[in-house]
Amino acid sequence: MPKQSAGAGTGLIATLRRRLRGPVLEPQDPVFAVARRVWNAAIDRRPAAIATCLDAEDVALAVRIAADHGTGVTVRGGGHNVAGRAIADDSLLLDLSRMRHVEVNEGARIAFVQGGCLWHDVDVATAVLGLATTGGLVSGTGVGGFTLGGGTGWLMRRHGLAVDNLLAAGVVLADGRFVRASAEGNAELFYGLRGGAGGFGVVTSFEFRLHPLRQVLAGVVIRPPSEAREALRIFRDFALSAPDEFCGMTVLAHAPSLPFLNAAWHGRPVLISALCWSGDIAAGERALEPLRRFGAPLTDHVGLMPYVQWQHLQDPGAPAGRHQYWKTASYDKLSDATIDVLLSALNDLPTPHTEIHVQHLGGAVARVSNTDTAFVGRHAEFFINLIGVSLWAEGFPMLRERIRALHEAITPEALTGLLPNFSNLDDGDVTGRFDAAHAQRIAALRRRYDPTGVFTPH
Repeated sequence: MPKQSAGAGTGLIATLRRRLRGPVLEPQDPVFAVARRVWNAAIDRRPAAIATCLDAEDVALAVRIAADHGTGVTVRGGGHNVAGRAIADDSLLLDLSRMRHVEVNEGARIAFVQGGCLWHDVDVATAVLGLATTGGLVSGTGVGGFTLGGGTGWLMRRHGLAVDNLLAAGVVLADGRFVRASAEGNAELFYGLRGGAGGFGVVTSFEFRLHPLRQVLAGVVIRPPSEAREALRIFRDFALSAPDEFCGMTVLAHAPSLPFLNAAWHGRPVLISALCWSGDIAAGERALEPLRRFGAPLTDHVGLMPYVQWQHLQDPGAPAGRHQYWKTASYDKLSDATIDVLLSALNDLPTPHTEIHVQHLGGAVARVSNTDTAFVGRHAEFFINLIGVSLWAEGFPMLRERIRALHEAITPEALTGLLPNFSNLDDGDVTGRFDAAHAQRIAALRRRYDPTGVFTPH
């Protein structure tokens, strides 16, 4: 990445303030300490300045000015990435939080989304018209980072990943030029944007394909630890042949204080099956029976609800300001041995807020050619996310070591590739863990579109 020269900070900030319409903050500003925060409180970095961009023109100017001053650039939409890739020490942080407009073409079923949007913005705007696309599981997730990393969500098995629904993107390149990338123009850049983990430019707009959807059959089934082994095995076997309309997740966690769960179980280890059916409701009731009708669940809270409501139900469990440390692993099969490791961890989670998420892919995700996009996890059947959470900085070192140890225990049968959206900073540049064909193609793209390393990932 370009190194900031002595005295560049003052000249950089003065030039930005003179030329940009959006506000520019420097470290001496009283609100700078708050403005530099991201979702993960474990990330504590100090950029050289923060430029709040009002539109693509502001972005282009800021990128040119940063390049002229030898300063690297990072981009923050939602700032939700656990590795904190939106921010770096001594770089210019482009804050896109004022670029959150969504326009929906109902007839064409296309959403035009500004680069600073959160999934809340998209889901609400499209729900009014009975439309939807694959988005993040937490509504505060930024559209940009989520999409550049591939974009797994509740609709992916029926309609594909976020990148499979991306029709075009407006991008400011490292030299300040604006281009539109799609299958018809700048196709190689378009390939890289779809799952290549960024590093090619600043995406200031997205165009997503939409699908008719108003309601889903969704909710949670919560079971005691005594039923966890059976539940995980049933989920594994069901997922391998599940209809595309189904997407599910099994969560090993301490029970949250849900009003429909007996209070005696609040805070105790449980297994939570989160289920979403996006097709015909009567067919869904029948299809989900194997996941619901066994044992003696503590609660079965599955029913018909608006999709936009389901998209917001995980928000309370993922507030900003907690210290997060995550690890991820993908599998072509989920063996009994790996399940046993997870079960042993259920009664020994490092903190009360730590969770283990077991998710599946398949369906429409696997039917897209592996060479069409930069996303490398298409043919994995399952992935596991270790979501380590500490409320306090003092507990973070212990949390990190415990999650690392658990990750080591579950990876003997894992695939080598990593999903960018769930990797941590110590995983390095995740594209280095892609297969050779993808890694070489992405490296060539970065050399072509960012030869001086303005957007080098952190």
